[in-house]
Amino acid sequence: MSHIKIAPSVEFKMEIDLDGVTEHSRDYDVQQHKAEIYAEFEKRLVSVFPEGIKIDSFDFGLDRDKY
Repeated sequence: MSHIKIAPSVEFKMEIDLDGVTEHSRDYDVQQHKAEIYAEFEKRLVSVFPEGIKIDSFDFGLDRDKY
């Protein structure tokens, strides 16, 4: 068994329902939900990589390309 560490610079897109956030919201409105967004993001990653994950930084905002 080989143990491999991957540390790429990656962008993920995620759809999540947030109270008070619509397509007309600003990034500031989304930033108020940081803990909720990170928890959902981590839950999804752990389901795919059960051996473990490490996140050094976490930046997020609205995906303006979606609207």
